Amino acid sequence: MGAVKREGKRILLSAFHKAQAQVEGRRVRAELEHYSTDVVHDPKPEKKNSVLFLITRMVRFHGGQTSILRLGTKLAQAGFQVGYAVYKPQEKKEMELCAKSNLSDFCGLLFTDRELSLMLSGKKKCADIVVASSWDTVSFAKRLPGYKMYFVQDYEPYFYSFGELFLMAKKTYEQGLHMVSLGAWNKKMIERECEPVSPVDVIDFPYEASEYSYKKRDFDAYRTKKTISLAVYLKYYGKRLPNLIPNLLIKTKERLAQSGITLEVRYFGEAESFSAPGGKNLGMLCKDELRELYYRSDFGMVASMSNISLVPYEMLSAGLPLIEFEDGTFAEFFPEGSATLIGLSGEELAVKLLALLEDPEQIRLQLVRAHGYMGTLGWEKSAAQFAAIVRGL
Repeated sequence: MGAVKREGKRILLSAFHKAQAQVEGRRVRAELEHYSTDVVHDPKPEKKNSVLFLITRMVRFHGGQTSILRLGTKLAQAGFQVGYAVYKPQEKKEMELCAKSNLSDFCGLLFTDRELSLMLSGKKKCADIVVASSWDTVSFAKRLPGYKMYFVQDYEPYFYSFGELFLMAKKTYEQGLHMVSLGAWNKKMIERECEPVSPVDVIDFPYEASEYSYKKRDFDAYRTKKTISLAVYLKYYGKRLPNLIPNLLIKTKERLAQSGITLEVRYFGEAESFSAPGGKNLGMLCKDELRELYYRSDFGMVASMSNISLVPYEMLSAGLPLIEFEDGTFAEFFPEGSATLIGLSGEELAVKLLALLEDPEQIRLQLVRAHGYMGTLGWEKSAAQFAAIVRGL
């Protein structure tokens, strides 16, 4: 019977891997319909009055698109004509709904895939500056008139296992677009792993402090806590550790229970249908819901395994003590001692949490250090840096 079970398991695993390969194959073939390895050699633009950001499609509650909308809005307020175009089919009404969900007062024009097609064919006026915002938008940017730039928010090859999509993403950093990295980590990765033939400028990774105002906490009360509430940012893709984190937290719960402490885990960031063992999945939350979650939680957890996300900034801004991962990029952005850093051990997390409850002064000092650094950041500053790069072309 054991041999039969093992053979059945082997067959199921083989079928799973085959299905995964088929899904990736379909994605590769779809991308190849417009993918190009051509290297562009743009002359500096004569005009620098208008900017068009290219995105896949507009999606609600999307941190990366929120950043694009914030940057575009600040550029519009600085006098640029700004637009956002999608290359996948989407109606303008839906685009507007999604954009306003991300940033209610965004500035700029929205262009559907049909309007983008007219720009590609020369039947509709394009912008002076065309900005790709992800690896799959680069080939569209290269086909449009205008100076080609690339707003790099992450090192996107790391989104995939090594293979075709990994290589396709990696090669976009070698195709001549003038790159602007959100934070210095992307620049470091591109210059270390690729052979760029164009500039890689950097703007500061900013956040919007006004949306998550600081809530003062009684950290001395942590000494007597018998229940710890943990808000955990979870997404389905691998860079957010969607399987490792629940496994780690189940073990943390078991270890804390031995010390008489209950760990309550509330996941957020992914659809409620997403399976997240070890806690309750609250689903995808709007800004007001996020703010309330941060305020009523004792700690926040984020896995910034590639370029840091906005969520750690939001949590810290709200006064929520943060748990991050040693193997991620948090330490590339924040001063040492701004958060509790852990490996992948539930035992380690439990021990560090118990130490923080025993000496909550450590938590207060973490927030002081983090806020000292964050006080130098803002979208006004980062957008001004981007605008200076464009005007200096």
